[in-house]
Amino acid sequence: MNNRRMTHGLVAFFIVLICIAGCIPEDSLQWSEDGSAGLLRVEEALYLVDGQIGELTEIAKENVQPWPDISEDGSLIAYSEEVECDNLSQGLKLLPPGQVKMIQYNAKRMSEAILKAGGLVDGKFPDPYEELFRLEDYGNWVIRHLCENADSELLKILGDEGIEKGKEKAIRYFQVVVVSRDKLEDKHIITANIFGTVATRLSPNNQYVAYIMQTQYRQEDEEYSLYVASLKGDGKAMLVDQRVAFGYDWSKDSRTIAYIKADSENIGDGDAALGTLQERVIADVDDNLLAESIEIEKKEHGSVGTHKCTGQVTPLVGLIYYPWLKIQYGFGERIFFSSCVLPLPASKRDEPGWSLFCYDSVTGTVTDVLPQAVSNYTSQAVCMLQFDLSPDGKYVLLPIKNNRFLNYELGTTDSIEIPIEEDEGFGEEEISELTPSWKGNNEISFLVSNNSHFLSKTKEGQGKPDRYEIVILRRTNGRSRVLSKNWPDEVMSNLEDDN
Repeated sequence: MNNRRMTHGLVAFFIVLICIAGCIPEDSLQWSEDGSAGLLRVEEALYLVDGQIGELTEIAKENVQPWPDISEDGSLIAYSEEVECDNLSQGLKLLPPGQVKMIQYNAKRMSEAILKAGGLVDGKFPDPYEELFRLEDYGNWVIRHLCENADSELLKILGDEGIEKGKEKAIRYFQVVVVSRDKLEDKHIITANIFGTVATRLSPNNQYVAYIMQTQYRQEDEEYSLYVASLKGDGKAMLVDQRVAFGYDWSKDSRTIAYIKADSENIGDGDAALGTLQERVIADVDDNLLAESIEIEKKEHGSVGTHKCTGQVTPLVGLIYYPWLKIQYGFGERIFFSSCVLPLPASKRDEPGWSLFCYDSVTGTVTDVLPQAVSNYTSQAVCMLQFDLSPDGKYVLLPIKNNRFLNYELGTTDSIEIPIEEDEGFGEEEISELTPSWKGNNEISFLVSNNSHFLSKTKEGQGKPDRYEIVILRRTNGRSRVLSKNWPDEVMSNLEDDN
């Protein structure tokens, strides 16, 4: 038997356990490397946070998609937002030409299906691929285009009522926005798409922005692709790769992206358990994207992107694919990544474990960097997948169950700090309300419940006893302060669990 097929069979029974383990929080607070500025996303609103006094400045009031980004130097902010479009023709002008062609092609297919059926079946517009309407926003674009450009034959079959029904469909698009920290009102629209866009990430040199786009549904499973656009004004939507996990990262020189890719096209099938951590060269030494234009005129079905990446791909590590895995570049040619641990042989009663690994680009070796003292807390906590390395690469924050976390000094055997006490844990066991993050090299921001000792020991007026708060803890001396003490209740109430 082929070794790879044998491995597929061995790991297949882990799929259900992995897929129901939970997901990462959509709200986030992250900081520039020096900790002077933070970016808070709460319930689709986005705020700039002053690192010294904690003042909030609203950037966007609604419709901000998960996992925006602030640049390492704190000068730029990148995020994706959903925009409702009132006018079809104006909306089509905003989209890449390949996506317009996709809409036109599928509208033609839908028209053919309606004519063949002699009208709408059960009052519903037909789905040519039986998967199109799983992406509702995309399906609505197709219906609107169909009805607003209906010929006489289609008008006769659908009638005024059917045409008006189609024209009432709401159409939305997603735009990737970059703004300067000093001019938050001056929005620079990098690209617009009809597909959901999340996880924007600026390159360290502030020349490019990467993002994850939901491009397809396959049966019960979603497919996400990684794209890169330039900030120089050429508006490229360059496809890097398909079937990727959310947690990718830029290399320090901004020339390479590391990401985890599912090996199988059928995500959710047994084969999808296997994946590969790989690097792809994105730009040359002169900061030019390695991009090849997609010839839209030769593609009958259209195209999501405008370009595709031509840079070299290097497979690094084989692992079990999971969409919430994370990657971070460290120092000294090292790549840190979270992954499922699969010991073999394994009993079918065994549950998968989780750990943090390091790939050394110089030696080509992979090392589990968590000693037993740490893995005692993290091995069964899927939330620890969203680790956070300190900017100097010496420490790592590892979320554990019930919104607690530990701070571990890499390379040591037992240097562990767990700031939130066990009886102060809160929320769902495996899903963090807000993952902890580094604010510079010496401070940590994290969410605490209203019974936390971090609130009870603060001076009068620093916290409100009836709500959760975000605390800043200084690692070197243990001093803490309540960052969110003056934030509006409506902001903080969105970070509280519903239990």
